[in-house]
Amino acid sequence: MHSAPTSSPHLPDRWFPTRKPLTSPRMRLFCLPYAGGSVAIYNSWSQSLPAGVELCPVQLPGRERRLSEKPFDSLPALLDALLPVLAPLLDRPFAFFGYSMGARICLELSRRLQARNGPRPLGLFLGAAGPPSLNTREPIHHLPEEQFIAQLRRYDGTPEEIFKHRELLELVLPMLRADFAIAFTENGTEPPKLEVPISVIGSPEDKHVPTENLEGWRDETTHADVRVRLFPGGHFFIKSQRDAIVAHIGEELTRWLGRAP
Repeated sequence: MHSAPTSSPHLPDRWFPTRKPLTSPRMRLFCLPYAGGSVAIYNSWSQSLPAGVELCPVQLPGRERRLSEKPFDSLPALLDALLPVLAPLLDRPFAFFGYSMGARICLELSRRLQARNGPRPLGLFLGAAGPPSLNTREPIHHLPEEQFIAQLRRYDGTPEEIFKHRELLELVLPMLRADFAIAFTENGTEPPKLEVPISVIGSPEDKHVPTENLEGWRDETTHADVRVRLFPGGHFFIKSQRDAIVAHIGEELTRWLGRAP
């Protein structure tokens, strides 16, 4: 089953509901969420980023104010809808940040832009995810409902109060199942290599992404600038290590901007 969301690419406010445009940004940072996540995880970042960096968290259908919209369960279909909305905002240098599922989306966004000879990111930030060629996780989106719910509990990303309220759980299950379908999208044969720097962040306590798999991102780009940094906190270290992560992003962005043409 492939989704057919009702959202239109001509309604950018739906995709960037918390973006605060700068008059003359030096660059834009587009942030994609983990499965079940929303713009809320990124909204507090803007005041901690370097001056002139415009934060652009991406809100996918099926959550918060887009709850009534059908979520995408097909990565190509999501890209078809998202790229036209991104295009007007790629007139400045930009970077992508993707966490878990978001890392998969960022990779494919960059691949498609490169294939079209379009603008390319200054770099990618990829968190809590190994490259799709080394995906060691099971495609849980195919599981029957009760088994799917049991697997969701293992990820510790869904608040416990949602599991305790069946009506609320039924409301978010389609979005979560669709998100995991995107996260587990197969890589295809002979996928193209990127030509951009990659900054990988992970955690040695992450039970779902082996630390050694993080190094596999080096094989996804021809660029020599690939760095891997570890933070404590398990799979959702983005919550407990917020300040350290944003500081790291600021350092990398400053470095990338320093060599931009």
